[in-house]
Amino acid sequence: MRHWILVWGLIFAYQPLFAQTDSLDIIMEKVIEAFIETTETEDFDFNTAFENLSILTVSKLNINKATENDLKQFFFLSPIQINDILNYRIAHGKFIELYELQVIPSLDVATIKMLVPFVTVSDATTIRTDYKYLIENAQHQLFLKYKRVLQTRRGYLPNANGEIPYEGNQDHYYIRYRMDAGNDLKAGFTMEKDPGEGFFSGNNPRGFDFYSAFLYVQRPIKFIKALSIGDFTTSMGQGLILFNDFAPGKSAFVMNIKRGGRALRPYSSVNETSFFRGVGATFELKDNLEATVFYSSKGIAGTIQSDTLEDDNFEFFSSLNLSGFHRTQSEIARKNSVTQRNIGAKVIWNQERLRLGFNALHYDFSIPLVRSAEGYRLFQFSGQRLTNLSVDYNYRYQNMNFFGEIARSDNGGMAQTHGLLIGLDKKMDLAINYRKFDVDYHVLEANAFAESTLPANEEGMYLGLEVRPNNRWKIASYVDFWKNPWLRFRVDAPGGGREALLRVDYTERRKLNVYMQYRFEQKSQNTSDPDRRIDAVEDITLHRLRFQANFKINKEFEWRSRIEGSLFIKEGARSYGTILAQDLFYKPEGKSYSMNARYAIFDVDRFENRIYTFESDLLYEFAIPFFQHRGSRFYVNFRKRLSRTITWESRFSTTFLSNQDVFGSGNEQIAGPSRSELKTQIRMRF
Repeated sequence: MRHWILVWGLIFAYQPLFAQTDSLDIIMEKVIEAFIETTETEDFDFNTAFENLSILTVSKLNINKATENDLKQFFFLSPIQINDILNYRIAHGKFIELYELQVIPSLDVATIKMLVPFVTVSDATTIRTDYKYLIENAQHQLFLKYKRVLQTRRGYLPNANGEIPYEGNQDHYYIRYRMDAGNDLKAGFTMEKDPGEGFFSGNNPRGFDFYSAFLYVQRPIKFIKALSIGDFTTSMGQGLILFNDFAPGKSAFVMNIKRGGRALRPYSSVNETSFFRGVGATFELKDNLEATVFYSSKGIAGTIQSDTLEDDNFEFFSSLNLSGFHRTQSEIARKNSVTQRNIGAKVIWNQERLRLGFNALHYDFSIPLVRSAEGYRLFQFSGQRLTNLSVDYNYRYQNMNFFGEIARSDNGGMAQTHGLLIGLDKKMDLAINYRKFDVDYHVLEANAFAESTLPANEEGMYLGLEVRPNNRWKIASYVDFWKNPWLRFRVDAPGGGREALLRVDYTERRKLNVYMQYRFEQKSQNTSDPDRRIDAVEDITLHRLRFQANFKINKEFEWRSRIEGSLFIKEGARSYGTILAQDLFYKPEGKSYSMNARYAIFDVDRFENRIYTFESDLLYEFAIPFFQHRGSRFYVNFRKRLSRTITWESRFSTTFLSNQDVFGSGNEQIAGPSRSELKTQIRMRF
């Protein structure tokens, strides 16, 4: 039977399917737009999420040895597709050729085209420990980036007291170096100075405001599977106590409700909060048993206060500054004002179809965290120490995948999430998630599949369905219902909500892609009636409808058009938002340069109608700004390969508001209706 598969593969599969695979930046664009834009995340750093894919274009992953966590690196693969790949390998043995991927029912042509550049078939299992050889044959990447907003913002001008709020200038500097010797040895460092921060002056006499470095080694000695020193991330279970990896929420990828990833990953991003700093190691105890332990100690930005009524010496912090900015005196005073120490452990027992995990995480702050007195914070964690424990599971049986996690905080609060993925047919998949998070479940850095940011004060049910009638059509939809037993921010009573999405895609191979997406959300929120002495809670409703067409004019030009509208209803009042965007991509064959540009016009009544729109940007930097007011937006990107190892990129963007006299607010306000930004980047590979 295997030989017939190969024969048919050679006859039919060896077409442009494998010759014309998608490039890395196109793949990233598809994944980012579907995941992040739907969840309305304005700013996200993609270095950590996608840099490993860049390495895998050269040091390809052996699909015959890949684990579930290895395949989770490919964010475009759904959990059902990953299960089908693993089940195929169990049933038929190792892949002989990549053409066999087409036999797996859930893998369509578009997905295979995205996967092929990163994988290979091989029997090799050796992990090299000759570090001299690894270093001599490693890949090196160096990024040098500069950004600047061309208009002067309020924070750089003298205020009423004659003082300039921001310590530094408007320039943004960024340097990142990374060495990769396959998966066996990785090292690197990152340095960043944000606009407004001092540079070799003021609070930063030694240069940059943020420094990060890491060293990651596989098999430094026989029983240590992986060792990470410096900055790293770690992920546990389904994210009920910790998940630092790329973890999308509800999106057009309706089947991607399952968390997963390697226990330890080196960290080289510029998010100054979502990582650990110390040492971590994964020990292979037996063939099917491994344990990961780590220790971390780092400074975090807390707002320090003192209790002057009862104890003059009692200090505590009431909130965390997660922005990473240290521009004003108050921001500088918060920098590293609190020390956060963590000890964690993750034990995994893994067999062919069943995996069980035990997770533990302990926090110890240098001074206590004391929450403010708002009612919705009543059950949230306050204190100096916190311990979380959980058990997670994953079981694959034929076309079904059961998974979940049950967690407990040291005050007795509980949280649980359970999911089921079913391949109903080769053309239809179903996803189910049930979650229940106690009001008093204490957690700080969780990232579970949920409506809320943290898994607390919520109970919900999610159903997702994907149907693929043929190679041209795909229909994806989900519905999600949840309730909140206690108060939430801007919701002064128990409440809840519901959400639904429908997306229909039509693709004509290598020529046209058209999709329509509708999203509906209804949830509780306080009324805004100023005459009420007590806030009442009513439902608000948001409708979003988007239509986009991508048309390949010829081998060099591609045109994209998008129109999107939003309708927001609160207390009977309606507000509207619309945006129309036109993109043109130019990538001449055989040339060392490429470029693309967008022109968009928008008219958005209020903040609640804001529309998020994905924008192409520099490599590993994608923008998803939201639009409000009335105006226009233009940007152009240019990329030039200067040599075999050096690529230069630049970007200019500008936004004009036709119904506003100023742009922005606070220290970021510009005395005028427009904001323009220039970016440039050099990437060196050697």
